[in-house]
Amino acid sequence: MQKKSIIILFLIVFLYSSPYSWCQGSPHSIVDKPVRIEIPVKSTDESYRIIPVNSTDVLIYFRSVEMVGDTLSKWYFSLYDKNLHPIWVKSALIRTGMEVRNTYREKAILTILLLPAEKSKGINGTQIIISLDCSSGNFSANRQQMNTGIIPVKFLVYQNLVFLGYNIKNDPAHLQVVDLASGKGADYPLTSKGIVSSITGFIIDTLTSKIYVTIRKPESKNHSACSLLKINFTGELISETEISTISQAYEIRNLQTILINPDDLLVISTYSTSGKTGKNGGLSGSSGFFTCRITNGVETNAQFKNFLELKNIQAVMGEKDLISIKRKAQKKNKSVNDYSTEVDLLVHPLVVHNDQVIFVGESYSPEYHPENFTEFDFYGRPYINTYNVFDGYRYTSAIIAGFDKSGNLKWDNSMEIRNLISPDLNPRVNVYCLSADTMVLCYSSEARIASKIIKESEVVEKLDFSAMDLMYPEDKMLSDTKNYMEPWYGPFFLCHGFQEIKNINSSENKKRQVFYFTKVKFD
Repeated sequence: MQKKSIIILFLIVFLYSSPYSWCQGSPHSIVDKPVRIEIPVKSTDESYRIIPVNSTDVLIYFRSVEMVGDTLSKWYFSLYDKNLHPIWVKSALIRTGMEVRNTYREKAILTILLLPAEKSKGINGTQIIISLDCSSGNFSANRQQMNTGIIPVKFLVYQNLVFLGYNIKNDPAHLQVVDLASGKGADYPLTSKGIVSSITGFIIDTLTSKIYVTIRKPESKNHSACSLLKINFTGELISETEISTISQAYEIRNLQTILINPDDLLVISTYSTSGKTGKNGGLSGSSGFFTCRITNGVETNAQFKNFLELKNIQAVMGEKDLISIKRKAQKKNKSVNDYSTEVDLLVHPLVVHNDQVIFVGESYSPEYHPENFTEFDFYGRPYINTYNVFDGYRYTSAIIAGFDKSGNLKWDNSMEIRNLISPDLNPRVNVYCLSADTMVLCYSSEARIASKIIKESEVVEKLDFSAMDLMYPEDKMLSDTKNYMEPWYGPFFLCHGFQEIKNINSSENKKRQVFYFTKVKFD
C-alpha cells in the first residue's frame, strides 16, 4: 500500500511585528521554526490574499488603512521566495471603495480585476484592471467605464487581451474585451436586447482565435435553455448550438466545456430533476452527471449518470439513505435509476489529466442557529420571537470523477469533509496527482491537513489528519478561520488563514491574532 506523509518544513524564517515593516527592512531572525509567516491583525475581515506565482515565488497583497487624500487607499504587494523570504515590496494607490473581484495569472504576470464594493458611493460603473509583473514588481493600470450592478462570472487573459464574462439582473449576459496595450475596451451583449440571459462560462480556442461561450436563457420559472455560442474576438456571433437534454424534466446545472479539437467540444455538467432554486433564485441541487459532445455545431452522444449509480455515493448522501432508496426500488420492482437525490454542489473548473477529464464538486448545506428575543406587544405584554441566524455553509463531502474525452464516466470516488464551515462558498479540496491514476485529495481545517489517497475508484489510504506546527512549541491555537490550502509547485502547498493563538508559557499570558501562511509538502 502506498503511504503518504505530510512534512511541515523548518527553516530560518522571518516574523514581522507589523505589515509595514516589510518596507523598512528590519525583521529579526527566528531559528529552527516552521516555514511560516505571521502578520498581526485586528480582525478576520482584513483583506490579506495569497497567490502562488510560480515554482519559486508567492505574492501577498492587502488594502491598508493608509489614505492619500479622501479618495485613494494604499495597497501593499509583497513577493516571497520559495523559503518565504521577502524579495520586494511595492505599494499602489487605488480608488477607495474598490475591491478585488478576480485575478488571472500567466507565468509571472498577474492581472487583477477591481470593481466597486457593493456599498461604495460615487464610483458605480468603474472598472480597474491592474497588471503586475511579479519578476520586477512593475505595475500598469487600465481604467474602464462599464455597466453598473454587474456580476462577474469568468476573467481570463490571452495575448494582452482581457476577457470578462458577466451578468446583469434581468438583462442579456455580456462579454467585455479590453486591449491592455491600447487601453481600448469593447462590450458585447450575448443575446438580443430584451432577451434575458446569463453567462455560465467561456473558453478560448487559441488556434483559431474563437471564443466558445455557454449561456442560459430562462424559459419558465423552473426551466432554462442552455446554448453554446461561437464568437470571434470582436463579438460577432458565428454560430449557436442549443444544448438539449431532450426532456424538460432534466435541468442542466454547473455547465462546463473542454475543447478536444478545433470546433469539437466536450460538455460536462450536472442535471437536476427537482427544478428547485437556491438563495436569491439561484440554481441549487444536482441529481447526476450530464455529458455530450458538440462537433461542428451538432450535439451528439448525450448521456446521463444518476448519482445513485456511483460506486462511492454513500459517502455523499449517507449509507442509511442509500439503503432506504434501494429497498424502495426493490419493493416496487424498479431500478435505482428511477429515483434521484439532490445534492448542492460547489463545482471546480474541469482539469485534463492523463487524457481524462477530472470533475470535482464539494457538497454543502447552509447552517443556521436559532436566537430568541423578548419583544412586547401594543399592550406591553412580553412574547418570544425566534429568528434563524445564518452561521455559514457546512461542507460535507467531495465528489471526484474521471471521464474520457467522449464523455463516458470511467470512475468515481469521494472524500468526507469534517468540521469545515465558511461564510463564503469557495473550493476547499485540492487534487494532487501522484501518478497517472493515483491522487491525493486534501484540504485544511482547524490547523490540520486532511488527506486521502485514491487510485481512481479504489481507496489506497483512508482519510487521515496531520497537524500543522505553529510558530512556537508552546503555542496553542484558539481559533482558525478562512483557512485555505493552495497548490504551489510539485508536492508543495501553501496553507493560509486567520488564527487566534495563545502561548501557554508566556508570562504576560497574551493572545495574538494573526494572518498566517505556511509551506507544507506531501512526501
